[in-house]
Amino acid sequence: MKKFFLFVAFASLLVMGAKAQTAEELFKAGKAEFDRYDKLFGEYTLAHGQNPDAPDQTIGERATALMNGFELLQKALPLDTVIEVNKDGSPKIDKKTGKPKFKVKYSKDIVTLLSGHINDVLNVGNAGLMGNDFATAHKAFKFFRTLVGTSLTEGVQFDPQTLGEVSFYEGYSAYQLKDFDGAYTAFKSAIEKGYTENQVVEFRNSCLANIIQKFCDDKNYTDAIVYVDKAIAADPSSALMYDMKGYIVEQKDGLDAAESYYEKAVELDQTFPNGFYDLGRVLYAKAEKIIEENPSATNAQLAPKLLPIYDKALPLFKKAQELDADGSKTQSKRFVEDLEYKLEILRPGK
Repeated sequence: MKKFFLFVAFASLLVMGAKAQTAEELFKAGKAEFDRYDKLFGEYTLAHGQNPDAPDQTIGERATALMNGFELLQKALPLDTVIEVNKDGSPKIDKKTGKPKFKVKYSKDIVTLLSGHINDVLNVGNAGLMGNDFATAHKAFKFFRTLVGTSLTEGVQFDPQTLGEVSFYEGYSAYQLKDFDGAYTAFKSAIEKGYTENQVVEFRNSCLANIIQKFCDDKNYTDAIVYVDKAIAADPSSALMYDMKGYIVEQKDGLDAAESYYEKAVELDQTFPNGFYDLGRVLYAKAEKIIEENPSATNAQLAPKLLPIYDKALPLFKKAQELDADGSKTQSKRFVEDLEYKLEILRPGK
């Protein structure tokens, strides 16, 4: 994995048990948390400058302070907006805007504090990732992603590549924590933002495979099909999704039932090795079944039934092998060699 330097960050969103409910109390508590973060970050920066190789021992505490500050101040902001009322209790109306008049006391300072610490969210995430503190990193990157597009980031221009990196590293952190659902969502978001580095597609596919495998291991095929059907609805042109559905149906009802899904995968993507490989397996299994059902038949007797199947299966495995040159995704080479041998026996002299 290549090195990255986002220079931004954040961490664990711990819900404070504080009893403070007024805007003033929440503002003071939130500001104190940001002050604590700033103090810790200053101490870390000084120590890091003196000893760059020293471990970052305060990352968890900094992350907690930063996230507490965000939570408290975000709660304070709406409470600070107080509608002015007439003596009869009705709202005063601004003659210029036609809207109710309101007054605020802390809102300007709150927005300044929140906006001023947005980059710190990524700094914390980056530090967590560098220190293999994936829980902190994941919370930070995920939180930053939720901030983008809110009023706090209104008018702020973010580099699309940076946003793609944030989503990727959110997914990467979740993947290390084996939170494959969360990782899949984040990797998908990164891809949608145009991010193409660090094998992001392979990571996304691996997440989906892990999720589906867990359903199948538990023999929970119904939920597995519901899950993959939702994925297909969201991305109906994905060969991977149809191949995954074929795998689920294969586990549940056998290879024959999965054939149409593997065919769909091949139809959708002529560069997807798994689709060709799995469709080839269906055909190969059909041939094996014929052999098992006719244990005393000679090669000459089996040839008319087997040759059409083998002739159709072989190019599928060859295509899969071509697309999967290093053999990391399929076992196509083994099938190609086996089928070529069987065809020589069934077609002597050719």
